[in-house]
Amino acid sequence: MALADLPSALSADITEILPKAFYSPKEVADLASLSSSTILNYIHEGRLVAVQISERTYRIPRKAVIRLLALDSPPPARVDEPDASVTF
Repeated sequence: MALADLPSALSADITEILPKAFYSPKEVADLASLSSSTILNYIHEGRLVAVQISERTYRIPRKAVIRLLALDSPPPARVDEPDASVTF
């Protein structure tokens, strides 16, 4: 299941969308339409919280997945006209 297949967080409970407490890097990569390598890079860079189970095994908590997928925040507001203070 990719991010585009997930229903809006406003119309469904997040625990219905992401029922497990922890996810593997592969599962998160599939949800975010990224590669597993990218998810592992995010973990090593500190951009994504994960629990290290063994030397090569990580599990990512649901809350970190929600933050990565931005399911807990409203979509950004669209601005049709730039503010007058913006200069090019």
